[in-house]
Order: sequence, then C-alpha cells, then structure tokens
Amino acid sequence: MTWFPEPGDGAARLICFPYAGGSASVFRDWERSVPPGVEVLAARLPGRAERWREEPFTSLELLVDALTEPVKALTDRPFAFFGHSMGAVLAFELSRRMRRELGVEPVHVFVASCNPPLPDVPMPVLGTLDEPALRAKLADLGLAEEIMSDEDLMEMLLPLVRADLRIADGYLDRDGEPLTCPLTAFHGKRDPMVSAEDMAQWSVGTTGPFLLRQVQGAHLFSDDGWRDVLTAVSDELGVLV
Repeated sequence: MTWFPEPGDGAARLICFPYAGGSASVFRDWERSVPPGVEVLAARLPGRAERWREEPFTSLELLVDALTEPVKALTDRPFAFFGHSMGAVLAFELSRRMRRELGVEPVHVFVASCNPPLPDVPMPVLGTLDEPALRAKLADLGLAEEIMSDEDLMEMLLPLVRADLRIADGYLDRDGEPLTCPLTAFHGKRDPMVSAEDMAQWSVGTTGPFLLRQVQGAHLFSDDGWRDVLTAVSDELGVLV
C-alpha cells in the first residue's frame, strides 16, 4: 500500500511526504485538524514501518518515478501537497511531474524546513556525514531526546535517515520552471540548518501567490509550531470543501 490511510471519497486531498527518517505515522492525526471533507493521505515509503524490509530509495529521480502513477490516481479531485524537509523536495518535483504529464498542478503546495530549489545552488550534502556528525546534526535539528537516547531505535533509524538524506544531497534545480499554484513555506524560528532568508527564496518556485510563515521550534518544529502549521494549512484548504 502506498498511502495511509487508503484513499476515500473526500472532496479534496492533502497528500503528505515526511522528513528524512520519518514515516506516514507523522501525519496520522492530521485529518482531525483539517476541514471536514479533506482527506489526509501520507506516503508509505520503503524502509520504514510496515515496509521496513524494503530498501529505501537514495535517488530523488527514482523515488519520483515510483510515486508518479500512485499520485496520478489521486488527481481525480482537488489535491494539495505537504512536504517536510526531504519531503518538500519530493512534493515540489512531483508537482512538476503532474504538470508535465497531466497538465494539472496541486491547488496548493506547502513546504517546510527545506532549502529552496535555486538554479545553480545545490542543496547541502548530509548523507555522507559520519555517525557522530550525523547524530549531532539530528540533535541540532530537534530530534526528540527520547529517540536519541534509545540506542536500539537509533541503530535502526540512522541507516534510513542517511538513505533519505541522500535523496536531497546536492539537489540542483535543473528544470528551473516555476509552478503557478500558491506555495506556502514554513520555517522553524530556531532551525540551525535553514534560515528564514533561505525559506523566503522558495518564492522562485512559483509564479503564483507565495507566503512565508515562521513557527515555533527547530527543524522539526515544536508542538506549538505544528499547531500553527495545521491552522494555516486548514485555512488554505477550507475553500476547497
């Protein structure tokens, strides 16, 4: 199964892609917060949860290829994308793929905690960090202490995080063509990796309306930050149902 939960008959869909190492469970409670009639569908990516035996992708192009047909099947009604960190790059590239192959775009793209797709400016390379450096980076980015202190969990998580980071390592916007739909970017005020100025440059990703919202927390946001994200997303999607 590619999506959690299975697609239903909602009037509109919010399709979500997690950060590096994240799973579909990150979004499990979101449908309670969005307007009635909006389905929240999260991508079940290989290498985690019930797909833990499968090798995770390390290529953005191959992952976009693998998700293209499943996403196409969801475009029979208005749809929006939400992507966090690595998931933001995935959401952006899938938006372009839908435009090229179907002539449709999401009604809104939401991106969080991710460097923008600037031509000739590659994204940082993090997937090759050694283990101590990777652990330190995850702590800086706001990974919960209870996870960091669980060695058994970290032994399982670190290879997945490393594989996911390689998806965005050195990502370069070779297309250069902006979207035309509205795009909202969320920035954690204490994010040590992506600045507010960086997030503001997501404006080059669309010719449509652009909005930068700052929320509480670091790269992974605080509980208050996530509440603000959900409020903003709900406000934008409320016009669809």
